Amino acid sequence: MRKPKIGVVGLGGIAQKAYLPILTNSTSFELIGAFSPTVAKREAICRAYRMESFSGLLELASSVDAAFVHSATDTHYDVVSTLLTHGVDVYVDKPLAATVEDASRLVDIADQNKRKLMVGFNRRFAPMYQHVKQAGPFHMIDFVKHRGNGLRGHDYQFTLLDDYLHVVDTLRYLSSGTLRLVTGQLETTQTNGLHFARHVWQDDHGLHTTAMHRKAGVNHEGVVAVTDDLRLTVEEMVTLHRHGNGTHTTETFGSWDTLLTQRGFQGAIDHFIEAVTDDTPILTDGREGLITQQMVTDLFSSR
Repeated sequence: MRKPKIGVVGLGGIAQKAYLPILTNSTSFELIGAFSPTVAKREAICRAYRMESFSGLLELASSVDAAFVHSATDTHYDVVSTLLTHGVDVYVDKPLAATVEDASRLVDIADQNKRKLMVGFNRRFAPMYQHVKQAGPFHMIDFVKHRGNGLRGHDYQFTLLDDYLHVVDTLRYLSSGTLRLVTGQLETTQTNGLHFARHVWQDDHGLHTTAMHRKAGVNHEGVVAVTDDLRLTVEEMVTLHRHGNGTHTTETFGSWDTLLTQRGFQGAIDHFIEAVTDDTPILTDGREGLITQQMVTDLFSSR
């Protein structure tokens, strides 16, 4: 079977830290090259990774089977729609688009062109969260993602779509069935940034919470999931504790497991490449991304 040809659009921090280290060390596909409007950066990075530097998006689209899009969110609609309509399967960073309306249009464009569209919710592919998922359903799930000092720079709506989106989507993944918002609170700063958020959700099995504090004094991410005779906790996506019936076990990673594997980036990339190569379904497809984005957008008014 022919290996798919892969391209990259956007060469910012997330592309350089999380994706290029994996994409440039795989043998399951052929990494062709990258496009970024910033010429100097593009030339330097493409030279370092010995891949082609494309001077335009259409030039890249005509040379690849699939593309990873890591450009700014406000460019997602134009970039992704162009790639889809030119027959390219797309993996795009979350959120799918800057607005729910544009995200919905991208889902329709992918369907119309029979292309695969994946949204990069890496936590669904984090091994410790996958272990929790396998033990469900749960009566209670509490998911927190705090920042030590993350008040500066953006309004609360940006932070909800950029960061709290991960929290809501991971809860969707870990829970069973449709989540319904019960209650919640958003507290904003004097400059309209997000101070903290907490929401209570219900599914067919119980009540669950999501929470984020942007000035907690320390960065922290954790999950607590409880069902009959079992309590699971995950700390920083790295350590899983199982408590039940008088026993306690701990699981963690080996020294050979990379940070990108622990945080789900390796699994997400492998999932997309497998879907493109074998024409299999995508777990975090455009429709899944749209559902999560709509849920978070609906929270804008909960302050």
